[in-house]
Amino acid sequence: MGVSNVRCNVEDHRLFDNGVKVEDITSVDLPDIEHPTTAVKASGMVMDIDMPNMHHYNAMEIAISHNNGNNCYALATPGIHTIEFRYARQNYNTQTMTMGIEIVKVLFTGAHKKTEKGSIETDNPYGSTERYSVMRYQETVGDDVYVLIDSTAGINRVNGVDFSAELSSGLD
Repeated sequence: MGVSNVRCNVEDHRLFDNGVKVEDITSVDLPDIEHPTTAVKASGMVMDIDMPNMHHYNAMEIAISHNNGNNCYALATPGIHTIEFRYARQNYNTQTMTMGIEIVKVLFTGAHKKTEKGSIETDNPYGSTERYSVMRYQETVGDDVYVLIDSTAGINRVNGVDFSAELSSGLD
């Protein structure tokens, strides 16, 4: 039958840092969500296997690039930031042949770790990039939470599966 929903263009976006709207955001680089691996080597195997640990993640980083618009300087404040990034993207339903908009929210808590001041060029805005070490990451489409990883609370939910509960229930 095929794909029923095709996600298309990002139409618009908003970013809030500690509840304050930040303007002139040019891009947000979401984190690589990567599991640490252990090389499995055994006699008779013709190839090593990098076996991922599905219950833990490597450190994550998010980058926010901006043109130093309203409230952008707050992004560079040392310390912990709670950032909400919302974007609207087109959603084409191939079964009903209708187009709509779906809202995606990325919420994260992170510690500011670096400001890249960028370059100053004639006829171009002066932009910067802020980098954050992620402590909590959540991605929601509509009302559905697709990813929730909280390093200090021990929460690891992906696509509705609670991997942290699966691990702890086996040990209780």
